[in-house]
Amino acid sequence: MGRVPRFAAALALSLLVPIAPAGCSRFLGCAPRPPEDITESDLAGVYTSLEGGRIELGEDGRYSASNLPGAREEGTWTLDLDSKSTEDLRLEDLQLWISGNREEPWLYRFEGDPDRCDLIEFHRAR
Repeated sequence: MGRVPRFAAALALSLLVPIAPAGCSRFLGCAPRPPEDITESDLAGVYTSLEGGRIELGEDGRYSASNLPGAREEGTWTLDLDSKSTEDLRLEDLQLWISGNREEPWLYRFEGDPDRCDLIEFHRAR
């Protein structure tokens, strides 16, 4: 197949299969998937990152955060597992993804281009 037909085929495929921020990373296997049955109450708790970020998720849909670039210090959070290619959890305008299991979930976000698979992980404090 020549250059033009390959380009046309790639372009056609990209139009048929739209992929949002974490889409490529999840399809390539470097971004873990969330447990399908996780709930807001499963996620409630305090999460910290090695970079010094801290997120506290309340069962009432409120959060507080510190040392977390791009996030307000307080606000509301939402869980959305229906979308297979976008964020699992949102702190106002900040996108986060979920992995682990119901008993020990952990959160992550991407540092830079999601296709590079540089994850910042937030693990629940014990």
